[in-house]
Amino acid sequence: MSILLPTLFAFNSFVYALLGLFMYFIWREDRAGEFRFWSLAFFLNSAALLLFAVNDLAVTPPIFAGALTFWALGALWTGIRVFAERPIRSVAAIAGGVIWILGFSDASPLLRLDGRVAIVATYTFLIAYELYCYNKERLTIARATAALAAVHGGFTLLVGVSAQFTSVDWPIKSVYDVPLAKFMAAEAMSYGIVLGFMLLALSKVRATARQQIVALTDPLTGLGNRRAFDLAAERAIKGSCGAATPVALIFDLDRFKTINDRFGHAEGDCVLRLFAEVAACNIGAGGVLARVGGEEFAALLICEPSTALSIAERIRCDFAKEAASLADSLATVSVGVAVMEDRTAGLAELMRAADAALYMAKAAGRNRVFLSPDVACETLRATRNRFDEALPPLNAA
Repeated sequence: MSILLPTLFAFNSFVYALLGLFMYFIWREDRAGEFRFWSLAFFLNSAALLLFAVNDLAVTPPIFAGALTFWALGALWTGIRVFAERPIRSVAAIAGGVIWILGFSDASPLLRLDGRVAIVATYTFLIAYELYCYNKERLTIARATAALAAVHGGFTLLVGVSAQFTSVDWPIKSVYDVPLAKFMAAEAMSYGIVLGFMLLALSKVRATARQQIVALTDPLTGLGNRRAFDLAAERAIKGSCGAATPVALIFDLDRFKTINDRFGHAEGDCVLRLFAEVAACNIGAGGVLARVGGEEFAALLICEPSTALSIAERIRCDFAKEAASLADSLATVSVGVAVMEDRTAGLAELMRAADAALYMAKAAGRNRVFLSPDVACETLRATRNRFDEALPPLNAA
């Protein structure tokens, strides 16, 4: 065997140990469960590579070093499952090393190579599958890491198949006397280092994505906040060129301060959550909905104005029915609606028009839908009158 291979084993053992130590400290600091398993995986790999380096001097039997690499792969796969918020499979994680010890201790070098290829490819494709299926935050780096693992697994299988058609000068003392095996070992160690850094990047990118989600989410209702609404609404308006008209809806819960004062903030929170559920159900995935103030919500729809008015009326009526058992039926909602007829006006002007319509609804007795006087047309007035006749507003207190 070339003297370069044991030297490479020793060097990579040191690098793996550093990666394992780094991940261990991250786990101690953040208590992210995946780093506990990833640090264990790199420590096990470091120990295995050190044993392989010593084994080249015929000091240590290689079978235990091989088992360590498979337990490392099992720990790595387990960490991926923890990262993906899936249950741990302990038996499957340790099965590779156990199979290696029980089934390949007395096997020939080439048979051991076949066994190694099969076990490595199995764990590697499992890792690729877990990362490929993880799309909670739609992380591009998760797919890139999955592709890296899949390429490594495919390469391992290719080398294993090629070894069967490679002439070998017998007898051989170690599987690493086979040139293809040397190449496979060098590739595997390089893959492990690259994978380690990609896992670190993957975890950091996800943490950043989750922080951004938290920064844009109202914790009580789970809807977006004002900043999230502004960003999403601007995108929706820009993307609506040539499509239906952007329509803004502003909702304000009636007598909300009275509800808090008389029934407590816990009851007020129930009212807010209930309205968020009713509004989200009626707005659907095609619209933008957010909580933009204490008891104020906003929505942006890209649709016909009459459709937006129908949705606003449906939300008003559904909420009044659902909230009838809360706060002595005081919980109702007033809605202001505005249509963006001039695309150069911008979101701020559209929201001011909807806000003006909301004040009109409040002044008219609450629990009703009003169109902005600046943009209301005869068709919309007719639609509103039809709803007023069919679904009259509740009497305001």
